[in-house]
Amino acid sequence: MKAKKACKIIAAIILTLLALWLMVWISSRIRLKQDRAFLTENGYANLISVGDHAVNVLRYGNENGQHRIVAIAGFGDPDPCISWRRMTAALEAENQVIFADRAGCGLSDNTSQERTVENIVADYRTALQNAGVPAPYILLPHSIGGIYASYWVSRYPDEIEAVIFMDTSEIKEYAPDQMRTEPDPWYLLAYRLDRLGAGGLGNLAVKAMLPEKAYYTAAEQRAEYAFALLTFQNSAVIAEDVMMSANMNTVWNTLVPNDVPKLYIAAEFGYNTKEELTADGGLDNPDRANWLKFFHLPPDTDDDTLYDRYLAFCKKMREGTLSAYADHSGNCEIVCLPGDHCIYEQKPEACSRIILDFLAGLDG
Repeated sequence: MKAKKACKIIAAIILTLLALWLMVWISSRIRLKQDRAFLTENGYANLISVGDHAVNVLRYGNENGQHRIVAIAGFGDPDPCISWRRMTAALEAENQVIFADRAGCGLSDNTSQERTVENIVADYRTALQNAGVPAPYILLPHSIGGIYASYWVSRYPDEIEAVIFMDTSEIKEYAPDQMRTEPDPWYLLAYRLDRLGAGGLGNLAVKAMLPEKAYYTAAEQRAEYAFALLTFQNSAVIAEDVMMSANMNTVWNTLVPNDVPKLYIAAEFGYNTKEELTADGGLDNPDRANWLKFFHLPPDTDDDTLYDRYLAFCKKMREGTLSAYADHSGNCEIVCLPGDHCIYEQKPEACSRIILDFLAGLDG
């Protein structure tokens, strides 16, 4: 009798869990459908075919302006068409700014196509061509987007008027034992939860990872969350992450120096003084705290030695890795705008001023 009762209890628990799982799965599917409809209704959808999948291409600013600036987002960035706009607004009066997403990001389709730098750049070029945006372009990459911009300008220089690297990933050659073979654990967890039907929990995770921004409208905030939830469900983002080191090696080993004008805005490694650091929150700032792990030391804003070591680290990165890349790519100037990695959000006006000055130099 006891065994029979225990079996009934276990069966009831299993049925309850299955019912809860089904409710969560249904709610997640409804939410994703609603998010797609919301983004479409609010002008955030313009899917362009690139072959076996389509990517989202949005255009802002002056269609007949002086330059066509193509924004190339960092890894997993779901909403550059929202988060970059305070910075690009100053560029849009005299230029057209195009946000072309990669496969798996936001409303763009997922794909099983290998996420090599060659395939990703081919998607960008095809998407722009099919969207009716003619070359030449000014590429504006951030973070890992620098890999794709570097390959593009090296392989197809006639299509590129200039490149403006915004704190892009420091491109270098990786030894076999340094190669990244595992994806970011948080993206992998979010993706696996979605595959298990637990994507309905993603809304809570997204809100924890992306706190509300005071300068967003209610519609922009909802759109950011919607883009992020859609991104978390796609395997293409995971595949891109795994290919990161291999793609860097491909770019480094195939890079052809040329005279296309290039500007590198150094943010994370742009600090020269303690005053600059303290003005941005000191070493307790999350961006700086992550780099302090490199030293295996806890953040301590009262420790001048630690500040000196951090500033020396920034200088070493600028004069070593960044300068080596600048020399390797040709005609590349490095300017410092000390700040967070997402400098376009932290200091949008200062960032846009640097870009406008660079564009003015191109125009003579």
